[in-house]
Amino acid sequence: MNNIKDGSKVTNDNKYLYHSLSSYLKERFGTKVQRVTLEANLDCPNRDGLKAFGGCSFCTADGSSAGAFDVNDPISEQLQDGVKLFSKRFGASKFISYLQSFTNTYAPVEKLKKIYDEAISHPDVVVLAIGTRPDCLSNEVLDLIESYKEKVEIWLDVGLQTVHNTTLDFINRVHSSEEFFDALYRAKKRDLIVCAHTIFGLPGETTDMYYETMRKLADSPIDAIKIHQLLVLEKTKIAKQYSDGLFKELELKDYINLVCDFLEILSPDVVIHRLFAEAKPGELIAPKWAEQDGGRRNKQQILRMIEAELVKRGTKQGLKFKN
Repeated sequence: MNNIKDGSKVTNDNKYLYHSLSSYLKERFGTKVQRVTLEANLDCPNRDGLKAFGGCSFCTADGSSAGAFDVNDPISEQLQDGVKLFSKRFGASKFISYLQSFTNTYAPVEKLKKIYDEAISHPDVVVLAIGTRPDCLSNEVLDLIESYKEKVEIWLDVGLQTVHNTTLDFINRVHSSEEFFDALYRAKKRDLIVCAHTIFGLPGETTDMYYETMRKLADSPIDAIKIHQLLVLEKTKIAKQYSDGLFKELELKDYINLVCDFLEILSPDVVIHRLFAEAKPGELIAPKWAEQDGGRRNKQQILRMIEAELVKRGTKQGLKFKN
């Protein structure tokens, strides 16, 4: 590698550290690309009683939404509002339509088609990102999603969180890790781009368990990853478990080490969508090191610490990757 075109981060000593999303987007589309979060007002099978009630124990009532627009507006109007705002605020000329909250494949295909059609209705949308669960990706749904590949780039954001079924049961995911990998391989047969989500710090998990999740994801054909620390948020079931002393949050130094260890064994081609989770103002209970700093999120501070650890080790994404 002798230039920035592989999409990796660059440090002052010219070492490439990881394959960042921002660099991928710049290389892929050649311009500023901004995400517009859209709300489809769908549900989840572990919330509405099909499989369970209450949803994931770490999830807020709004599905941990980061949406900035009126969720009651049609998706096409939410998209128009987002494009107008972000083109002015950030100078973006291309956009990602991101269906984030809850399970955006959990509906009849006729309804999903209407949602997806509206989500790509603006001519400057270049990516349709669909947040979902592995148990809501039937072949019929995947066939529908595949039909959009000629129009926009498709990202399937699929929550795994951990490969350990005992943990998945405890946090009320009500799906298995086997279902995740089955959905992943069926999506890859259709040449869809899959971004997996994982969380470090879930109740009852040990360091060995984290590394097993890392290894299984590193050995899989995922295209991208979102790595989160567990956020204990107000008005969630996991907040009560934390208050009752059922688990402790990860220390910052431990989280940074886990992230760096994971980056080392991931393929250098995997795009890093996220290395650090953020909470909305007033929601965070723990870990305190993840809260806002002086009215500003400290995301950039955490990212610099991760990069500094990689430099200290003399390592980078993919250094220990095994084909």
